[in-house]
Amino acid sequence: MSQIHQPKADSSIGVIGATGLEIGLVKKRIELIEKGRVGNSRFFRGHFSGKELVLVESGIGFNNAENSCNHMIERFSPLAILSFGLAGSVDTTTKIGDILLATHLLWVKDMETCKVEKSYILDEGLIDITSNILNKYDLKFKMGKVLTVPYFVFKLEERYRIRRELEIEVVEMEGAAVAGEAIKHGIPLMALRLISDDMSTREIDYGMVVGPMGRPTLKAGVRFFLVHRRGLLEVFRFGRQLRRLGTRLSGIGARIVEEITTLPLNPV
Repeated sequence: MSQIHQPKADSSIGVIGATGLEIGLVKKRIELIEKGRVGNSRFFRGHFSGKELVLVESGIGFNNAENSCNHMIERFSPLAILSFGLAGSVDTTTKIGDILLATHLLWVKDMETCKVEKSYILDEGLIDITSNILNKYDLKFKMGKVLTVPYFVFKLEERYRIRRELEIEVVEMEGAAVAGEAIKHGIPLMALRLISDDMSTREIDYGMVVGPMGRPTLKAGVRFFLVHRRGLLEVFRFGRQLRRLGTRLSGIGARIVEEITTLPLNPV
């Protein structure tokens, strides 16, 4: 049974991203009151355009996102949650740099069967609000389904299979975990994704290079080198691309947060 939280009128707005790369500009602009850690996650509470904001770097992956979102809800009871992240396209018409506003978040745990474990419909009101903000700033975007998967999908054949069997646009690793917690507690959720890799990206497992917080680690780098001895240059190129796209995403996120914090959102 869903647990409907009853936030106060002065409750915060929650913002969540897997890494600081995805929400960096929002973090820079927050007037910090407190910060802390819970497991792999980092929390920042402060004011943004006069509204209280709780910012979460969840770490990469379903479990990190689920645990950090649950903690945010239990401690801060936000009025709404805004999720920002990078994602990979499995649709030939969706390219690197495209913006996708999620209408549904799906979760597949077993990639062998590609069986959808959970499917969540996102809040129509927040979708409409975000659409208007994107249009206001002349930011072209698509709307569609986002699939949360347990690992970085880099093989072209697997991407084609996901698209063919599930008819979704993009894949990532956290969204459905956030959706599950938000919807269970009756909190509106918006999820926006910027495409970081597409069907033209080389078949290299870039996910091997980073740790749970999205940063390269020595152990991961050695493991990657043993598997992809000729791929280090591509990793550096992909890393530069991610930084550029992350900067763009966090800028878009900051605009959306700034606009939403001025709206009279009512408690659930």
